[in-house]
Amino acid sequence: MSTPVRLLLGACLSLSVVAGCGGPQTAAPAAAPAPRAQSAAPPKQTVPAGQLARADVDRVLLQGPPWILRRVPVEEVVRAGAFIGWKILALPADWSSIELKTGDIVTQVNGTPLERPDDLFAAYRALASASELKITYEREGAARELVVPIFGAPTKETVEAFASDSPPRRATTARPKGTTVIEEDDGGAPLEGSAP
Repeated sequence: MSTPVRLLLGACLSLSVVAGCGGPQTAAPAAAPAPRAQSAAPPKQTVPAGQLARADVDRVLLQGPPWILRRVPVEEVVRAGAFIGWKILALPADWSSIELKTGDIVTQVNGTPLERPDDLFAAYRALASASELKITYEREGAARELVVPIFGAPTKETVEAFASDSPPRRATTARPKGTTVIEEDDGGAPLEGSAP
């Protein structure tokens, strides 16, 4: 299975998880109220239930493939010699409230079939400026669709990061010279059934 395929599917699933977990979301906690001034910034808005916060979409997209690939393993599904989609093999335990389940077969993201790496990256890039996340999938042979609106306008920084034909570079932490990192724990929850 190619990395771009897993990258896009994982990003989409991660975004749907953000929508399915925790109910209403708010932007960063507000500081103590400051005296009203004419040029005061608008108050932080609460994200309506069932919608994705634009900041969360940007955060997931900019995390890059390693963050996603550790959370959502998938496998290719082929029927009668034709590619159908990507079967979800496992989801982290703390993602149990999302609509997608282990065994579902994701066939499209925002109307784009997930057949070739070029299709996948195009759909992934489009999420940077999309107004909704739409995942078309199969469960037990029945077609289904998950549609989650994205609350907030696309950010210039994220749209620009995805303007080129290659993924944005992921920020790395500085390490002492001569350090070799073989595997790094980013604090994400392990998948069900995986060794701690």
